[in-house]
Amino acid sequence: MRICSLQELSKKEVISCMDCSRLGFIVDLNIQLENAQIISVVVELPSSCFQLKRNTIVIPWECIKKIGDDLIIADYILPPPIENNTEKKSLISRLFKN
Repeated sequence: MRICSLQELSKKEVISCMDCSRLGFIVDLNIQLENAQIISVVVELPSSCFQLKRNTIVIPWECIKKIGDDLIIADYILPPPIENNTEKKSLISRLFKN
């Protein structure tokens, strides 16, 4: 039986086997305390250098298919982004609104 710490897991990149996309790195685990079972992993999504908010996803442990030396394979695909239906106005039009 192999044992792996959270620190070791956090250095492995999570990859989706559904579309081969890079999901990110594990930042936390959700554990059921009654039987010490891992329920899910929290993965921080890759972000641009201009994003201030940290975006994370929760992947159920059942979706983790393989933990290798360098990466983790998950049977998971990112949900499509929620579209914002509000009309985006330019700064000039907002300044000079009627």
